[in-house]
Amino acid sequence: MRGQAYYQYYVEGEDEVAVLNALKMELRCIRAGRIEKFNSVQNVFTSARIRTLRPNTAVILVYDTDINMASILEENILFLNKHSFIKEVICIPQVKNLEDEILRSCQIKNAVQLTGSDSRKDFKRDLISCTNLGAKLKKCGFDISKFWNSVPENEFYQFGNQACKIKC
Repeated sequence: MRGQAYYQYYVEGEDEVAVLNALKMELRCIRAGRIEKFNSVQNVFTSARIRTLRPNTAVILVYDTDINMASILEENILFLNKHSFIKEVICIPQVKNLEDEILRSCQIKNAVQLTGSDSRKDFKRDLISCTNLGAKLKKCGFDISKFWNSVPENEFYQFGNQACKIKC
């Protein structure tokens, strides 16, 4: 397939949407693309969901690996790969979840330090509502080479980690 490549990210929750937007727009360390909330480990893709994808689209699945159940993800990858307009499916596991990825890639001891939240309970809410997340990540010594750089040691191992394909 020739022409411009497009990127469509599917992430688990609003907190991932916020982080990917900061990585994409503020820090410019991942490929630009549309971001949509969809849990590819728990929900099955349908033709209706992918109908709006343009030809030559790389579908990026970002998912937590804190549960050891990869059968739905495997089904989704097979489904997506059957469509000729999808250039490729890129798997990016978060080992074990987004908070762990933030801890690995920033120089902080607790995820709440990133947002200045009063508790872990408030962390997600504060992360989602943060308007300068890129600046906060930088302040905490964020290193994109340490973010999404692990392969899970459970059922999700079989999909590897292809984050290098979208990091700039």
